[in-house]
Order: sequence, then structure tokens, then C-alpha cells
Amino acid sequence: MVLLLIALSLMAISLHAQAQPDSARQRCAPNCDVVQGVVFDSLANEVLANAFLVASPGGATATSDSLGRFELISDVRVAQLTVYHEALDGMGLGALSLERPASATVWQGLRVSTPSINTLWRRVCDGQIPTTVRTGIVTGTARLTDNSTRVAGAKVIAQWQAVAGGPDELLSVEATTDSLGEYVLCGIEPFTEPVMAAVSDRAQSGVIAIPLQVRPLRRIDLVLATIDTSRAPELGTVRGRLVNAQGAPVSEVRVSIDGREGEVLSGEDGSFMLTDVPLGTRMLSVRAVGYSPASRAVDVLSTAMTPLQIPLDRAVELAGVRVTERAIVRRERSEFDLRRKSGLARFVDSTTIARASNVRAAIQMVPGINVQPLTTGGRPSASEFDIRGRDGCPAHIWLDGTPSDIDEVNRIPQANLAAVEVYPNVAFAPARFVKVRADACAVAVFWTKTGLRP
Repeated sequence: MVLLLIALSLMAISLHAQAQPDSARQRCAPNCDVVQGVVFDSLANEVLANAFLVASPGGATATSDSLGRFELISDVRVAQLTVYHEALDGMGLGALSLERPASATVWQGLRVSTPSINTLWRRVCDGQIPTTVRTGIVTGTARLTDNSTRVAGAKVIAQWQAVAGGPDELLSVEATTDSLGEYVLCGIEPFTEPVMAAVSDRAQSGVIAIPLQVRPLRRIDLVLATIDTSRAPELGTVRGRLVNAQGAPVSEVRVSIDGREGEVLSGEDGSFMLTDVPLGTRMLSVRAVGYSPASRAVDVLSTAMTPLQIPLDRAVELAGVRVTERAIVRRERSEFDLRRKSGLARFVDSTTIARASNVRAAIQMVPGINVQPLTTGGRPSASEFDIRGRDGCPAHIWLDGTPSDIDEVNRIPQANLAAVEVYPNVAFAPARFVKVRADACAVAVFWTKTGLRP
């Protein structure tokens, strides 16, 4: 229902008629109908080139030029105009239709425009657009891995680093899917690269990053894999091919995907295959010497999947730069550094831990979790603690990358702790840290100085 509301009819603004030579009329029969206008994207403030237009009845077609202009000639009177474009698909608007006014004997000088962000906000966000800069909208659906079953009641969360805030200031919005598995997230800051995930009481997607784009409206569909701790998770296979800008295969490319250990190399024909991949929407990454790193969201399904075709762009080469030595960093430390840069978690470093009176004091101000003192003999402990999620549910506890519990953490001397990374929502935690209990709603990973050594 929500997405149907977004599929608004295109707005047509009749421009002042201008005296222009009508060669199209001269070429067609007396009963031909000539429809002329411009296709415009008000969300990006630019024309839509290569938009495909279809007339009804009659089925006459036309394509807009580089300036968004079109001329459609039909043998019968056009009653409806339908516009298709890949940008409309990416925004969730789909095919948009324009009805011809009954009084319009001539249908020309049209400005066919997508709905404005103000119009969309009023329709799907239940109110006037706010005066702040947080005006972006993300819509989509949540489905199971059969790619057809919709998931109702799933929580969809988007999180990003604040544009005007510090590097550790995270903002987020969340929504719940309706009975059709559809959702709308309103209020995402523009010019950011949010991360998203969906989770329900029985299924969960991976965490994906949304590329930066100009338009404040986008559609993101998410696939959730069923959570069943009583048996091994179902796995899938991802196949694809890597090509350069000319369409030629690129070999020796490193390919990895979220939730799967290790990486594979593409073959001479550019093809690759990742086996034993956890199902659901996941982030696939590719890296190759001489090419810019690339990543994209991939739906890993329990049904047959179409092989991917991934284009790679040449990296900009800097003259005079020469790599003479490569530093070797332990895997745990390098992955920790990458997660810290990603902005997905709250981090407490060794300096903060050392300055606090105890470990509980160092982490109790982390937003999104509740740090509570443990009770011993009916009295609260001065230093021992437990960690709960925002709703009071238990947290996954990890120590140096392995499953642990809060009792083991409480036995570690404060001086031996190097860092703590906290994920207030389990949906944003890396897949390797979500294997203990399906009822947990937060993740806390404790690192000792030995476990996090370079």
C-alpha cells in the first residue's frame, strides 16, 4: 500500500503555446496525434534523457533525447502517456502514467515531471517536510530468501554519520514493515552514505551500504534469512563476471562477501564463484590492482540466481608514487580498524578505559545500551556489570573475537583491556558476532591488549 502511494501520477504543466514549424504534422496523416514535451526529474533537478514513453491506446512509442525532449506520433488519439526510466525504478516510482485532459484537443508543450520531495513527504511521511536538512526517503520491501514471501513486522533500520557532527556522532531512523512487507524510512540526511539492515523475530538481512546519490528518494529491497539456532544456516552460491569499461574480462580480482570467510580470485575470463555464502542481502566487495575498489548489495537466495556482471573503473594513478614495503598487520587488528572507520559501532578506546574509575564507568555512557551493576548478596557491585539492549534484552558478549559471557569479562583487569566495540542493534553487527543467541538485541565485543596487538 505504501509503495502504491508513492506511484503518483506524473504532473503535467502546460507551457505557453509557441508558434513553431510542425514538421511532424506535415509528415503524418490527417488523423495522427502528435504529443510533444520534456521529461524532467524534479528530485535531481535535471532532465531525464533516454526515457521511454508509451501511448495508450495504439501503443506508439518515443524516447526522450539528451535534453529530455520527446515527440510521439500516434495513429489514434492518445489518452494516456506512460513513462519508463531506470532512474524511476531506482527511486521506487516504477512506471508513471499521465492522463490526457478530456478538453485537450492538442497535447503539446508538456513538462512531464516526477513528484517533488515535498509532495512525496506529505503522501508517505504523514506530514509537512521538516525545515531541517534531514529530508531523504528510502522505501522498499522485506522478503524471505525464496524471493517471494513478504516479511511483515520486520524492523528496518538506517544509520549514518551526521554531516555536521563529529566522527562518532551517529544518526538513525527505523520503520516496521506493514502487512505487505513494505516500509518507508523518512528523514535520512542527504549527501550521506547510510548503512541499512532489516531484522524480525525469525529472520535477518546482512548490513549493506547505500551509495551516495543526488536524489533524496531511493528504493532498497532487502532479503532476510531465517534465524534457526537449532540447525546450521542455509548457504548459497554467488557467481559473476568482472569486466573493465570496454567490457573485457578482468582476472586476478579479489572478491569477498559479508558473512563468508576468505576471498576468491576471478579467472582469466573474469568469472568468480563464492560458495557457502549465508543467505540474505549482503555486501559484496571487489579489489584489484589498478582498479578502484567496488562494492554492491547482493541478494543471496535459496532459489536460482542470475550471475552478476560487475564493471570495474580504472584507479587514478599518481606519478612518482612507488610502493617499496608492505606492512603486515594481524587480521583481528586490521578488521577492527576497518570496522572503526565504517562508523557502524560505538567504540571505547584504551585511553577512555584507563581514565575511568572502572570498566563499567567507561562504557555506561555509550548510547543505545544499558549498563547495569551486578548484585552480590543483595547489594550492587561497585565494578561488576551486565549489559542489556535498549529494550532490556540480553546482549551478545564476545572477547577477543570469540563467544564469551559477562562473567568472564568482569574477571579481566581494567589495565588489560584495549577497546570495546558496541553495536546497539544486532542488525548492524558483523555476521561473525551474531552466532550466540537469536534473542539478543545488542552486541558488545571486548578486546584485550593481547587480542588486539598489531
